[in-house]
Amino acid sequence: MEQLRESIRDYSDQYLLEQYLKHQEEYTPEALEIIKEEIRARDLESGMEKPQTSADAPVATLKLDSADFTPFEHTFSHTDILLAIAMLRDNKVLFYVDNHESSDILPLESEASKRFSIHVHKEHVNRAHDLIDEHFSKSDTMYLLKHTSAKDRLRAFNFHDLHLTEFEAAEMLDVVFAKEESSIIISYGTRLLTEAEQIEQQLERVLFYYDCIEDLVRRLQSGVAEKLSRTDLLTILEILQVYSDDEAFPSLMDEAIVTLLGFFTGG
Repeated sequence: MEQLRESIRDYSDQYLLEQYLKHQEEYTPEALEIIKEEIRARDLESGMEKPQTSADAPVATLKLDSADFTPFEHTFSHTDILLAIAMLRDNKVLFYVDNHESSDILPLESEASKRFSIHVHKEHVNRAHDLIDEHFSKSDTMYLLKHTSAKDRLRAFNFHDLHLTEFEAAEMLDVVFAKEESSIIISYGTRLLTEAEQIEQQLERVLFYYDCIEDLVRRLQSGVAEKLSRTDLLTILEILQVYSDDEAFPSLMDEAIVTLLGFFTGG
């Protein structure tokens, strides 16, 4: 968090306020509190309130009947439902999401194992089917995203919406990288340490796992990283995601990317 504090001090007043007003969902509660502290320190609190526009004006409440919604038979993984939600909202499809067959018997149920179903308003069913079938294929009872490459899946991976328990994040896993793969992770990780500020400006958000990069790189370089935590794996995924559009990004990382994503997406 100290690195975040230092980065935020370099933000312009306008950029700082934009992070609070427009990008709150991209920050953890702790990070958002640091942003608010910096805003107060600069005496910018008057800018923390969104000016009311015509879009903010009160509108009549739409009365809906649950009987008007049709449940879709196939379910989504945690990662895929986030993409489906964004897609349906962008196309103004009326729907709601149900956590399919979730059970309180498994309090440590991982995000990867959860299944979600959607219920679509009867007037939007055909449109929803067309949109979903365009981007997802059906396998047994599940929707699977039609990705053409490992890099596509990596780019679509959403760190902000992944929630792990403290136990899950710290659990040590047997993950072995080939020498070439480890060298690529070290190279990109070292590069990100020097380019972090620039990257954060481009992404318009902080790097979720910046504080973990230096230690991870050190352990990979020394060859002592025989086991890695899920936090380590997420750090590697963020490093690779940042540079996935690099023209020199090696295709030999595809298998490693798919394996790493499998720990969090269930596929």
